[in-house]
Amino acid sequence: MEFSRNWIHLKKIRMKRISVISGGTSGLGLEIADLLIKSGKNVLVLGRKSEKLASAAVRFLKSAKNCHAESMTCNIGNEKDVKMVGQFLKDNSYSVDYLFNNAGIGLFMKAEKSTSALIDTIFEANIKGMILLTSEILSLTPDEQELTIVNIMSTSALLGRAEETIYCAAKWGARGYTEALRTELKGTKRNIIAVYPGGMMTDFWNIPDQNRDISTFMNPAEVAEKIVNAVVVTDRMFVTDITINRKK
Repeated sequence: MEFSRNWIHLKKIRMKRISVISGGTSGLGLEIADLLIKSGKNVLVLGRKSEKLASAAVRFLKSAKNCHAESMTCNIGNEKDVKMVGQFLKDNSYSVDYLFNNAGIGLFMKAEKSTSALIDTIFEANIKGMILLTSEILSLTPDEQELTIVNIMSTSALLGRAEETIYCAAKWGARGYTEALRTELKGTKRNIIAVYPGGMMTDFWNIPDQNRDISTFMNPAEVAEKIVNAVVVTDRMFVTDITINRKK
């Protein structure tokens, strides 16, 4: 698989702390990354498509204030790609402050149309990748360093929905993983935050043969602001679960 790096050298400084955002080239992930950069935090954005990474890089360059942004093409469901991200972090002596597990794809169809290929695709993007990337970052983070892991899922992880059987199954699995991870890491310097956003106006809904009205869905920039404000704090408090719904 092609693996490339798009560099944005905003300032010649040696980075020590960095935030990692998967699925950071569009929608909610892009908005989260942009807010972090505007606040002066260094970021590493992961995405599958190099052209989207290049477009995001242009935006980040405009937003940066005394910080540094990196972007890499990476399929987080591919262990080889994830290991290369880990190697990059090690080679450059970067330590992760925040990991935003944001990547994911949707699937909306009748239950009887499920296939092995569809199941593999949805589970790889929505749960396998989350587990692989989290495991890699945890293995690189010293016990004495604080690390916040933000698993961004969906309200579909909280209830079952018609024509979302595979998607809900993947998201419920991600929720179970998040809860178990929180239990395992209790008492350590790892903060595990679960985020359950409702429908947003993003490319997530660009699905062939489906015409969904998303005109009343949430603005991803506004959702990102709520998440970043709740997660990135300077005091001793932290949230554990965030559910964000649009007004009816």
